[in-house]
Amino acid sequence: MTQQQWKPALIIAAIMMVPGCTVSNVDFATISRPDRAPDLDAYSVFVGSWTWEAEMLNAADRDKSWSGTAEWSWILDKRCLRGEVSSHSAHMDFTAAGIWSWNPKSKQYIWTMFNNWGYPQHGKAGYNEASKTWDMNYRSIGLDGTTSYGRHRITVVDNDTLDWELSEWADALHTIKKMEMKGTYRRVR
Repeated sequence: MTQQQWKPALIIAAIMMVPGCTVSNVDFATISRPDRAPDLDAYSVFVGSWTWEAEMLNAADRDKSWSGTAEWSWILDKRCLRGEVSSHSAHMDFTAAGIWSWNPKSKQYIWTMFNNWGYPQHGKAGYNEASKTWDMNYRSIGLDGTTSYGRHRITVVDNDTLDWELSEWADALHTIKKMEMKGTYRRVR
C-alpha cells in the first residue's frame, strides 16, 4: 500500500473510532448510594465539646504547658466528623479545623486538618477496639513551616476522657524527632 492509499484508510479508521471516545450518557437509575460503613460509629466517642491540657515534653519551660478546646459533630448523614480545635501556650496559639471519615473503597479511616496558619495535616488512622486506641499517622507542614511526619495516639479512657500523645518527626523514617506532647481531653458536654 502506498502512502497515498493508507492516508484515506487511516482517516476513515480515526472517524470510526470517534463515537467510541465520546462520553456516554449517565443513567442515574443504575447508580446507588452505598450503605454507611458501621466502622464510622467508632468516631462517635469524639462527638461533643471538650477542653484539654497537655505538656510538650521537649519545649522550653515557658512553652511546656498547652491547653485548648475542641468541638466535634457529625455531618453529611453521619459519614464525616467535622471538628475544630484551639491550642495555646504562653507564647503561641493556633486553631485547626478538619474532617475525619472512612474511605469505602480502601476500607480505611482517613482524616484531614488545616490550621489558621494555612498548614495542612492529613493521614490515615487505625482503631484497635480491644485497647480503645486510635493511631492517626500523618504527613503535614509543621508549625516551623517544614515537612513533618507524625502520629496522634488517642486512648479512650471512658466516654468523657481521652488520653493522647503526639510525636512528630522531620523525616519519614522517624529518626529526627521535632516534638512530643502528652495530654488529656475532658468532655464538657
